Amino acid sequence: MFRSKVSRLIMLCVLLLASGVASRSAVHASGDSDSGAGGVVAWFEGRWIDLVDGWGEARACTSDGRNTVCYRSEAEMDQTAHTSMGFSVVPLAACPSSLRLYRSTSYGGAVLQLTTRGVYINLSGYGFDNDTSSYRVGACAAYFYDGVNGSGSLYPGATGAGASASSMVSGWDNRISSVYIT
Repeated sequence: MFRSKVSRLIMLCVLLLASGVASRSAVHASGDSDSGAGGVVAWFEGRWIDLVDGWGEARACTSDGRNTVCYRSEAEMDQTAHTSMGFSVVPLAACPSSLRLYRSTSYGGAVLQLTTRGVYINLSGYGFDNDTSSYRVGACAAYFYDGVNGSGSLYPGATGAGASASSMVSGWDNRISSVYIT
């Protein structure tokens, strides 16, 4: 019995490693990047799209800093679990719940969901620079800046864990250029 449990655990580790390598290769081959130097390439309905060139029919995109996937709606994004063998794999550098930025007030319009922690995320690569009108912060606090790489002014509104705003603080609508998730 012990030997079979160990064998299953080893097989699981090998499969997870293999899926991570395959996923990383596909993403890097596509040019996915949070650097802001170029556009983030996302998977949408069986093809790659460069978010800088527009989202097309996509209305919701999610990124963990390595993989970016887009959907026709926020509801579809929420229903689609990124799973491997029946359970979610969350990178160590990802927040367990996301930061969501919305193009319209009252959590409307297109939505960009981010989970990468500990790095400045430039929104220009996602085609979302100066495009945030409302937001929901997940379990990890976030900071919003009006310049790239955390430069410029810091957003003065509430952005602690669990914070949300159906509209931005006066003067900050469509002004966010980069974010940092703690």
